[in-house]
This record gives sequence, structure tokens and C-alpha cells, in this order.
Amino acid sequence: MGGVAGSARDEEAIGAVLTRLAQAFASLSADGVAELYTADADWTNAFGTSRTGGAQIAAYLADLFADPHFAAGRPLGPPQVELRRPSADVAVVKTCLEREGQQRADGSTMPVRRNFSLKVLVRQPDGWKITSDMYMDARDDSTLPGRS
Repeated sequence: MGGVAGSARDEEAIGAVLTRLAQAFASLSADGVAELYTADADWTNAFGTSRTGGAQIAAYLADLFADPHFAAGRPLGPPQVELRRPSADVAVVKTCLEREGQQRADGSTMPVRRNFSLKVLVRQPDGWKITSDMYMDARDDSTLPGRS
């Protein structure tokens, strides 16, 4: 991760938030996830489910992680991460993670998912928190002829 505004200490703290979130997904445990988000954070997954606030997000993730269809999948490697610092108190993080083996609700296996997220983190008195988090899956279709 690199940035224009902010200190190495800030980037380390932001990285720690992202690592804790990645560990929650890897371990399928939502313990401690609520404290990574602001009380009014907005979160939307790749399927259009939205939640507001750290407590709602953590509760949704606890249910998701307990679902055997989601738990069947696994990351193909570590996420790719890009950090941008538009100001000293804001960080924008783009991630990409490939995941294989995840199942649909009917038990059929999804193709490898190329899942992107865009996270906005803000400096709070008690540290860096995610205030907005949106996920999307890359698709191979194109809206322009001859382009992807």
C-alpha cells in the first residue's frame, strides 16, 4: 500500500483494519467485525444486500459465515490492495480477491468469483474505521462492442 497524504503509522493502522476483516472472512468468524466499522457505516455485498452500522454488518456476516454454501468457497490467494489517501483523515481502499468453490443457495457451485470491494475508511478518535464498504463481482460481459 502506498499513499500521498498521511503517515506510515496511519497506513499501518489502516492495514491492520483490513487484515482483521480479511481474517474474519478466512476464519469464517465475525467476532470483532463490528468494531471495524463506524456505527453508521453502509455496507452492500455483490448480491445487493445492504446493512447499516457495524452491529448489523457483523450480524449479517455471522449468518453468512455459518452458511455451508458460502463456507464451501476459499480464496485463491491474498487480496490485491490499492490505497488512496484523498485527505489525512480519509482512506479509500480498492481490493480484489478471487474465490473458488462458493455455492449458490441451491448447492450448485459458482464459477471462480473475482470479487472487488471499495472501502472508505475514516479516522475516528478510537482509530481507523470503515464507513462505507461495497462489493461487486467482475463479469466477462461487455457493454461496448469489442471491449471488455
